[in-house]
Amino acid sequence: MGLLYFILFVVAFYYVFKFSMRLLLPFAMRKLTERMMKKAQQQQSQGQYNYGGAGNPFGGGSPFGNAYEQQSYRSDNTKTKEGKVKVDYVPAQEAKRKGTATAGEFIDFEEVK
Repeated sequence: MGLLYFILFVVAFYYVFKFSMRLLLPFAMRKLTERMMKKAQQQQSQGQYNYGGAGNPFGGGSPFGNAYEQQSYRSDNTKTKEGKVKVDYVPAQEAKRKGTATAGEFIDFEEVK
């Protein structure tokens, strides 16, 4: 009789845990992301990012390069207005084939009964 109560308790605990996680986990994740975003914004506004630490394999700089250098490089090299797209290379288009030439390979088969 004790084994039956144990199995019943484990099954009931499983479903209660599963139901509670469906309700609580999205709320907890939302709060966690809000807290992380707030912390990142505070660090950014205070300029406390330390890219040159001992754990950084890229040396003293940012692993993605200096954002200000990249932005100034883009503004110097682009003479088009903002919002305009400039395409440097357009590949040649192949002649479009129609019919069975584009359908692929056909394999004959016999129906086995």
